[in-house]
Amino acid sequence: MKSIITYIIADDDPIYRALTFRHLQMIPNLRCLAECDNAIAAHAELQVHAPDLLILDVEMPGLTGIQFAKSLKQLPLIIFISSHPHYAADAFDVDALDYLVKPAAPERLIRAIEKARTLIEMRNNIAPHEAFKNDAAGSFFIKEKNAFVRINHDDVLYIQSLGDFVNIYLATGEKKIALVSMKNLEQQLPPEHFVRISRTHMVNKQKITAIETGTVQLGKLQLQIGKTYADTVVQVVIGGTAVKRFI
Repeated sequence: MKSIITYIIADDDPIYRALTFRHLQMIPNLRCLAECDNAIAAHAELQVHAPDLLILDVEMPGLTGIQFAKSLKQLPLIIFISSHPHYAADAFDVDALDYLVKPAAPERLIRAIEKARTLIEMRNNIAPHEAFKNDAAGSFFIKEKNAFVRINHDDVLYIQSLGDFVNIYLATGEKKIALVSMKNLEQQLPPEHFVRISRTHMVNKQKITAIETGTVQLGKLQLQIGKTYADTVVQVVIGGTAVKRFI
């Protein structure tokens, strides 16, 4: 039997909050700990409850959902729901699990919850020291269920942070999930192969096809370079002869 996922929902719009709550009630093994109409109230509920998941509107009076997330030292998994898609980049910068645009379709909400369930089950079933094992021979291992799976450095396209987890995107189009933080991963992966380009992304240097103003290109894919990482990325990828006007 699947374990119960607990959550707190915060949205200042009572109609959307009620609609989202109704959709969530249809998903098995999901329990609401509190409904809030602003982020301050949600913060107060966090002093009482320890939910697995926060479901937050972005635009709320007093404190936005993103500001609320940034204020927390210990982050539960977070799903943002907003009427405005342009906040998505800011949402993922705080390791959001997902970003849904209102009105969120029931099937889209189910998919987001299933992502959360996968990560929570990993956290409950895999010891942190077993989740990732480095290997000196150009590869590393991640724990998938009861097996260690080898991933070659050359097969990795880029890596995305999800707080305590990472998504590892392979050149084949496959995605792997590992219970390891980006900070931990950065310390273990060889710098000759990988470069951190932002708080949320690390890329395989050999897969970079171009560096443009504020972005790295991996073929047709573009990833944002964090402002504090820009000079380092150019230095590491292009070298000391790079002229800054070309980034």
